[in-house]
Amino acid sequence: MCGKFRYFASWADVHDFSEPLTARASNQPEEIAMPMASAPVLHLGTDGRRQARPMRWGFTNLRGGRRFPEHVHARNDRLLASPLWRPHFEARRGLLIVTSFNEGEEVPTFRPDRVTPTGNTRTRQWTIRPKDNTRLAIAVLFRDVPGSEPEFVMCTTEANEGISQFVTGDPDKRMAAVLDPDHIPTWLGETPSTPEQVQSILTPFEDHGSWQMAPEDTPAAAKADPLQGSLF
Repeated sequence: MCGKFRYFASWADVHDFSEPLTARASNQPEEIAMPMASAPVLHLGTDGRRQARPMRWGFTNLRGGRRFPEHVHARNDRLLASPLWRPHFEARRGLLIVTSFNEGEEVPTFRPDRVTPTGNTRTRQWTIRPKDNTRLAIAVLFRDVPGSEPEFVMCTTEANEGISQFVTGDPDKRMAAVLDPDHIPTWLGETPSTPEQVQSILTPFEDHGSWQMAPEDTPAAAKADPLQGSLF
């Protein structure tokens, strides 16, 4: 399941959202977002125009005066059936415009001899990034929180052919819900559609070889991701 993503640090300053996947040059600095971090979410304002607002990743609960994440992902096949997701799905849909996202692979761990298995696993992060440095649009749901920052959850779909090869530790083999650019107006609510029609556009995005997918602990990933050295 997606545990972090990257976006252009200055993306929230863009004023022309007509082409959000090409609105900024690809040499802009990037920021990393993980659960409980903030990122700009593109959505329709009350005037029906596109706008971006910083929101916290994760629907939270307030305990002891502090907010703790309760949900960070929402399955595409439960958006209409779930009483938790349906109100947000029908009224508060947005997008993350990202330069890359991560999916986790569960790999075995070994004792100090590096031969004897411990019986446990660790999560190895894979970075998924378009080879041509274009951006991706990931579907999210959001909500306003009185007295606090707005919050969002990332929608997920079944993994595509490439990602399904390494997310084997996930029984359902899920991935971030990447949208076809032609479906952005429908998802945002600019194109009149029924809830069922909107839900139907959340399908596994097949990249057909246009994405580079590499574990973060390999030279290929380090070359593709200049920020990797600062992550840990």
